[in-house]
Amino acid sequence: MRPTSTASTQTIPAVAVLATLIVLGLLLAPAPGQAFSLGGLFGNRVDKQLVAQVPKDKRGAIDKADFEFAVAGEEVALAKLKEELADRQDDYAGLATKLAKAQATAAELALDTARIEAVDAANLGLRDDNLKLMTELREDRTKNEAERIQLKSKLDQTDVFVRDLKNRVADKEKTVAAFKARRPGAPPSTAVAPTATPVPAPAATPSAAPKGPLPDEIVRQELPAPPPAPAPAPEVDLKN
Repeated sequence: MRPTSTASTQTIPAVAVLATLIVLGLLLAPAPGQAFSLGGLFGNRVDKQLVAQVPKDKRGAIDKADFEFAVAGEEVALAKLKEELADRQDDYAGLATKLAKAQATAAELALDTARIEAVDAANLGLRDDNLKLMTELREDRTKNEAERIQLKSKLDQTDVFVRDLKNRVADKEKTVAAFKARRPGAPPSTAVAPTATPVPAPAATPSAAPKGPLPDEIVRQELPAPPPAPAPAPEVDLKN
């Protein structure tokens, strides 16, 4: 057999690894003016340190998207609470059904007990069979009572969980609504502020006549004509 060279078999994998590294270097090479970051490969896709260096006047889109991301997180938390509430309500419904069936069984056992006791009191049937059946019914009723007590306890506990989750869901809905109201660009609140009762103004007191020149209308007003002079008395006849 012709011996194979081990050097050639070791060279091929080394060349393949080198070629792979070169290709990855070309693919992951940063664009001109940008720093190299592995944030897109491990963890966050965008380097937080680079994002922190973005000027404030250019962060409008970032702030808006960050707010929407926070809103989405709050809605996820609300959805989980609603899902948990629905599960608890399903548990409550299942327990309520089991308790109703147990109560129906208790009523049936009570009916059978009343029947066999009436039969035995009337001296009907075999005495031993009657006593045996009454004993079995008492045992079944004891077990049924214990089952109903356990179901009632679980039902009450589940009801507490359901009421607590309902309150938490209601509070979370208010929190999410208030959080959404702070969305950038949202219209201001239309709530009308209470208006104060108008206070009547005090009665105006007559003020003194202003000093200084009279208005033009009064200055230009013509004075009234003087009254006519009285007629002269007739002359006395001196000759007489």
